Amino acid sequence: MALGTIDQDTKRKIYLSISHGKVVHYLSGGRAENFKNVEGKLQDITIKERSFNGVKTNFWYIDIKDGGELYSISLPYVSGTFKSIILALASYQSLSKETTILIEPYEKGNYTKVAVYADEKKLDWVVKELPPLKEVVVGGKTFSDDTERMEFIKRIASQVKERIGKGSL
Repeated sequence: MALGTIDQDTKRKIYLSISHGKVVHYLSGGRAENFKNVEGKLQDITIKERSFNGVKTNFWYIDIKDGGELYSISLPYVSGTFKSIILALASYQSLSKETTILIEPYEKGNYTKVAVYADEKKLDWVVKELPPLKEVVVGGKTFSDDTERMEFIKRIASQVKERIGKGSL
């Protein structure tokens, strides 16, 4: 995937997202470019807090380098797409900073799914089931609590990050 040249002096990242089964690069003026996939060597996985209309929320960032270009895929903290990517990457025992990965989103029904490859091998999830959601009652209303599930995903992401030599989250 070639989105243009990175300014070698600033080493800026090209920020991407995944939406409606496509890799999306948002341009100025509200325009967007859509791509089928993103491919390169996994550089890092981070969590960063962002603010939208005064509300702070966490996002995952998956940094991938393709030649001289550095892409950063931004996904909401509770994103099912992120969970699929990280669970697939965790299943590849030979994963390192030299492994070429390919992330290829697609739509199935109303959902964005993702196929993940490492060294041209399609990956399955490292586990088949995630920790269950808990139900909590607050003020007489029942809510789903995904705390345990997200802590599990964070541990898996930390293991993947360690395999590429970037420490833990």
